[in-house]
Amino acid sequence: MQFNWDINEEKKNIIRFGAGIFGSALNPYSMLNNMLFDGSRIAGVDITDPTLIPKPNFAGYRKDPDTAPGRELLDNPKIEKLVTINTNSKDVKVPTVYKANISINHFFTPSLRIGLSAYGTWGRNNYMYVDRNMVEDPYFRLTAEGNRGVYVPASSINTTNGAANWTNSRKTKQIGRVLEMNSEGKNNSYTVVLDGTYRYYKDGQITMSYTWNDTKDNTSYNGNVANSATLSLMVKDDPRDLSTMTYSDNQFRHKVVFYGTMPSLWGVSMGLRFSGIAGTRYSLAVNGNVNGDFVNSNDLAFVYDPNNKNTPDYIKTGIQAILDDPNAEQSIKKYINGNLDRIAERNGGINGFYGVFDLHLAKNLKVYKKHGIEASIDIFNVANLLKKTWGVGHNLGKQNLYAIKSFDAANQQYVYNMSSGVGVSNLNGNPYQVQLGLRYAF
Repeated sequence: MQFNWDINEEKKNIIRFGAGIFGSALNPYSMLNNMLFDGSRIAGVDITDPTLIPKPNFAGYRKDPDTAPGRELLDNPKIEKLVTINTNSKDVKVPTVYKANISINHFFTPSLRIGLSAYGTWGRNNYMYVDRNMVEDPYFRLTAEGNRGVYVPASSINTTNGAANWTNSRKTKQIGRVLEMNSEGKNNSYTVVLDGTYRYYKDGQITMSYTWNDTKDNTSYNGNVANSATLSLMVKDDPRDLSTMTYSDNQFRHKVVFYGTMPSLWGVSMGLRFSGIAGTRYSLAVNGNVNGDFVNSNDLAFVYDPNNKNTPDYIKTGIQAILDDPNAEQSIKKYINGNLDRIAERNGGINGFYGVFDLHLAKNLKVYKKHGIEASIDIFNVANLLKKTWGVGHNLGKQNLYAIKSFDAANQQYVYNMSSGVGVSNLNGNPYQVQLGLRYAF
């Protein structure tokens, strides 16, 4: 429901406000998941012993596909046979979104408008998949890492390389993962937009907007492949625990957009656009399967305090090296210092501002009556054309603070290698591009 109010019907002050409730259709991919992965159609194998891995002969497989490894692996008692099942929770619901908005636009003159808008969005009953064949409680906890739970027996972890076999986290060995789709996902998003338009002379115009945004959720999964739900959610230990709301994978804090066009002169027009964004998020992680679940890339890192006497010396040195590294982004130093002696907050890293300028030039030539030719040139990220260090982003993605090296069975604690280059941006964004255009109109 939306209401418009033109105060005093003067077309100078216009207020809009409204709210609505929106429902989603049931995710069709989930139905495909359930039909295909019903436990009777597809089976896989999990091989950790290198002596059991078949020697590949791809040329032979192409000549005779029947020679490709298959049923004999499933029939081998030394190889784990895994059947994945996808199903729906008994109380799964249709995702629901509640929205509210209010805006006011003031026209100072017919050619100058300023507007202020606010939006609230609350998503409930969002989809999420959790593994119901994973043991309910951890077998042991890492006391040095904030009592992080590990869902495989300590005796089953390879002491040489620290590898945890997720199949030991199952309730029953008869099947593999049982991915149940539930409706426990939720999202809260608040946005404020300040924007304005000024037509200053003939077809010359300036448009600007500033957006402030705050988006938190307990999972950023948005449908499709069931496995992706568990792969993308960064966790402390239990991947089924959705009780904590943190900043979303889709979070940004500030966005600025500017677009200006000059009045056409002798058939020549020019436009300049700037768009920039700040406050996107990233997490500190561990390269390896710390908690013993199916995923080896979604464990949040415990941030050891280099000033704590109980911190191993090699980690003290490694953490301090990141904090002292002039090439490391300031955002990761702030992230580390804000999470010392605890497991890093999901999406606790805050990227800085990144923006680009795009330039458009066009020339119109009249040929005959209504016939004409327009020649144009667009330069995207024009600042990068002028200087290659301009128009370059320094945003960070997920940062692996450590990599699992081995496992200390006596103390029930992982031994890590410090990752290299942590916090140093690989630089991102697109380099400048030039596009030429020619259009004939009649």
